[in-house]
Amino acid sequence: MGRISRSFALVGQSYRVLMQDKELMVLPLVSGVLIVGVALSFFFGFDLGPALEAEDKTALTVPMFLMYVATYAIGIFFQAAVVAGATERMRGGDPTIVSALAAAGRRVVPILMWAVVAATVGMLLRALQNRAGFIGKIAVGILGAAWSLATFFVVPVLVLEERSVGDSFRRSLEVFKRTWGETAFGSATIGIAAVCAWVTLIAVTGLLAWAGAGVIALAVGAAGAIFLAVLFPALQGVFVASLYQYATAGAAPQGFDQQLLGRAFAPKGQ
Repeated sequence: MGRISRSFALVGQSYRVLMQDKELMVLPLVSGVLIVGVALSFFFGFDLGPALEAEDKTALTVPMFLMYVATYAIGIFFQAAVVAGATERMRGGDPTIVSALAAAGRRVVPILMWAVVAATVGMLLRALQNRAGFIGKIAVGILGAAWSLATFFVVPVLVLEERSVGDSFRRSLEVFKRTWGETAFGSATIGIAAVCAWVTLIAVTGLLAWAGAGVIALAVGAAGAIFLAVLFPALQGVFVASLYQYATAGAAPQGFDQQLLGRAFAPKGQ
């Protein structure tokens, strides 16, 4: 099997593991609601409307940075909870929303510290991209992708290991080097599946509206959008947890094929 085929298979196994604990999908839902609430509170609390319309955006720097930190912290915390819950299932346990949140809560300080680092890098990359030309935007995009891959395993390291933020970054990079193919292709696979699912939902909703079933179209569109918005972040958390678990423990977690993961960690080029 090639890396692409293995990645599709691993994502499929991640989905089956997630379906054993569907309640974990509540976590991305809560995260999304809180992030929207925080973003709105910053927008209206700091009265950012006039600043957004002004040519000089200097006044936006501090409130935007604070908003970045707050939203990153929420997103990372709930992603950590999903990873903790998935890991508990893979180790033979029976996770709940409470146990997943408790695991993330025990590491809330490192999570907040990492949110500051991630927000700082995010703002810097955004600033560079806004000021760069066409070639510069491509270069910044590549740099951003490299940062995302290098930090792919920071969350499981933070929530599952007693490490500092700096050690967590180095540990993430170490695990990524061992899973470079599956990390990249698996993330792309989830992204492609998400795009296909959203396109299908839009098409179905559009057809229902075109057929005159406006109320049904609205209901299907709203329900489908909520489901997809929570499914794929939760699926990503399970996928990350599975690769991390095998890379650090050396044995396939429950719900995953030992031979498949063994091939995933074969030397580069195989």
